[in-house]
Amino acid sequence: MSVEKPSRSAAAIVVGCVGFLLVTGYAVFGMLQVLVLDPLAAVPDMTLEEIYLHAARSNETIHVWVVVMLLGPGLLLGLGSLVLSCRRGATWVQSAAVAAGLLFLGGFPFFWAWFGVGMNVADAFGTSGGDHTGWGAVMWATSGCAALVLLLLAVWVGVRSGVRAWWARRAALAQDNLADSTHSEA
Repeated sequence: MSVEKPSRSAAAIVVGCVGFLLVTGYAVFGMLQVLVLDPLAAVPDMTLEEIYLHAARSNETIHVWVVVMLLGPGLLLGLGSLVLSCRRGATWVQSAAVAAGLLFLGGFPFFWAWFGVGMNVADAFGTSGGDHTGWGAVMWATSGCAALVLLLLAVWVGVRSGVRAWWARRAALAQDNLADSTHSEA
């Protein structure tokens, strides 16, 4: 007697690939936004190298390694979500939930990385510490949409399991009625 292994779901793999691309893109674009785009927008008359040097001279060193340590794990987590979606028995809902969860949670390290660099640039150059490019709003919207996707997936799973339970109870009642009608004729 052999135990049959569950099959791999093509839908789960496709959703996992899309999730991997989104999570990886979020992490890479977050690093690009924090380390390059926002400082250049905050101080448009200087090059990136000049911004970093002036900030260091003002005792406001921009620590690239901190940003990489905060946002870099998103690359590995994105790869992990892809691996999870390729395992036997994975469903598209599970793959989507993992990717959406990572995108939602990615907003926290993005904020920490962005806040530190933004404050260093603001203190070194006397600018505001806010988002200078507008791309930060895209990052926040992505995390917000991911939270909405998580909510919709939870509702989907809840409704689907409720409908299945209702049909199972209905089938059990029909089976009992069928059994009672055969006994009453005898």
